Amino acid sequence: MKKLQMMAILVGGFVGPFTGQALSVVLPEFAETFDITVSHAAMTMTAYLFPFATMMLFSGRLTRGVHPHKVVAGAYIVTLPLALLLLVTPSWWLFLVCYSTIGIANAFTTPVLQIMLRELVPANALGKALGTYAAMQSLGMLSAPLVAGVSSVISWRLTFLVTAASAAFILLARLPVVPPPSASKQNVEGKVQWVPTLIHMLSGFVVGIGIIGIGFMTSLHVGEQFNLDAAARGFVVMCGGLAAFFASRKIGAAADTFGVHAVLTVSALIAAVALSILPISPWVVLVALLWAAAVAAAQGIQATVNLAVIASPGGSSLLSTVQAFRFFGSAAAPVTFLPIYMAIGSAAFWVSAAALIVVGLAQWLNPQRLVRS
Repeated sequence: MKKLQMMAILVGGFVGPFTGQALSVVLPEFAETFDITVSHAAMTMTAYLFPFATMMLFSGRLTRGVHPHKVVAGAYIVTLPLALLLLVTPSWWLFLVCYSTIGIANAFTTPVLQIMLRELVPANALGKALGTYAAMQSLGMLSAPLVAGVSSVISWRLTFLVTAASAAFILLARLPVVPPPSASKQNVEGKVQWVPTLIHMLSGFVVGIGIIGIGFMTSLHVGEQFNLDAAARGFVVMCGGLAAFFASRKIGAAADTFGVHAVLTVSALIAAVALSILPISPWVVLVALLWAAAVAAAQGIQATVNLAVIASPGGSSLLSTVQAFRFFGSAAAPVTFLPIYMAIGSAAFWVSAAALIVVGLAQWLNPQRLVRS
């Protein structure tokens, strides 16, 4: 039963990103179903992401005194019927309301599931556990476009059967019972270290806006430079998710071995170097490898930031707030980087690289004191 419950935590890590990316490759079909424009269809994804990120600013503190398994169960009790409703709703507005509500519910699962891992895993293996959780998030982001594309042969709506089935599995598996964050023996005593926390917020935002959110820019670059069709462009972008899936667990284990600051700094610099070389690479295979390295490093930064926040005073309440900045960054990426790309072309990747160098330096100088039992 314990293995089944641990699997439920990992499925929770998978289903949030999966649901958020479920429409990314079927926007034309979605627009046709509801007789709306593609731009309105794209707004549907924003309707999931912005409420999700906004609620994450507060979800940790709102649930501080509640048992985590009750919080997560409540979120999936909301998600399950709404995911089923997405299969049949004839109205775009009703779809929008259901989809955004699922996003809000997910804000109470993503950070809380990681708090549960803190209670269940020894401190010297927590980095590896959080890395495994991050790998499942990557798998969700990676598999959603594939599942949606295959489902669209019959109906794109079938994609949300995965969301419903995942929610049902988690509810049936019954998540392990751990103390509320406010009563946890794992809490680190002391005052909140605000400077380190702000550095972690900056890191998450840069990861979101400068790597995770610019997959569209990578697609545009390889399309223009190498004349690739949509399928080939999608494969290049997919390499990032694959790399993150396989690397996240090892990066988390490295944080257990070498320390959080070292892994954060090295990950940021690897991403910066990869994005610096990417726009001048003469071979599409090298572009794919560089993009893979950048996304894997980005996921490594996020997983290690999570570890650093959990191991600091007030971490159980601050985790959701810090994580929210990654998703705000991802949401801001298209409106920020598309004009830059249109103005200076592929040199826009160097803007991301510069921001990541700043993150690397900030993390290297980060004065945070970590407490690991």
